[in-house]
Amino acid sequence: MNTTDKHQATINLAKGTAVAGLAGATAGATIGILRQKPVMNYAFSGGLNASLFGMTFIASREAFLRYQRAQNPAYGLKDSQTMSIDMLWSSTLAGAFTGGVLATLARGPKALPSGSVMFGLMGFSGQWMINRLHRMRQSRILASSSSLSDDKAVTAATVATGPTTTTTTATTTTTTSSSSPSSTTETAGHHHNHRQEEGVNMLLQVLPVRGTHMDDYEVKLQTRLDSIDKEMAFLQAEQSRRQQKQE
Repeated sequence: MNTTDKHQATINLAKGTAVAGLAGATAGATIGILRQKPVMNYAFSGGLNASLFGMTFIASREAFLRYQRAQNPAYGLKDSQTMSIDMLWSSTLAGAFTGGVLATLARGPKALPSGSVMFGLMGFSGQWMINRLHRMRQSRILASSSSLSDDKAVTAATVATGPTTTTTTATTTTTTSSSSPSSTTETAGHHHNHRQEEGVNMLLQVLPVRGTHMDDYEVKLQTRLDSIDKEMAFLQAEQSRRQQKQE
């Protein structure tokens, strides 16, 4: 773990603890007001308990994520790359660990199983929802970028061949750019799929989990842009050749 990763982990721990403490204090103050009890006492107690939970959860989650990242070289992935299945696993285990520890401290060893299961499910559900939101956001970004690229291809086709052949050329450009293979994309997809299959099989095969990362979308987007650049270069060369024939 390099210095940058340690610094980022420390920042994540501090932020998470502060946010959890603030949320706990707010909830405690609200409960105190509703019950007409001393607000400060409830706010302090809620903030302290939530801070302890947040600190333990985030620290254990970072430890699990660090272990998952250590396996990346075996799958041909970057050291800093974190997949959705890794985050899901880490959040679930961190929730179970934190819930078990705090439940044992608060109510004794008998509360260990229930605390682990309950908070493990909470960690799993929360991370699964976050992963879904990230996938939706990335899909929209990719769709928007693809639309802009197609518009550029249509414009280039119009300039090169004139309005009479715009539709045919644009269609050819779009089809070619969509179907052109890339060894980089295939290699990255192979590594991601292999890692994803192992993670899902370890968790449960019925879970709706799909690994995504911004790097994967960037590779796909760059592949499409490269294909469009090649098409534009071809059209420009064709235009030059026709002009030379006319001269």
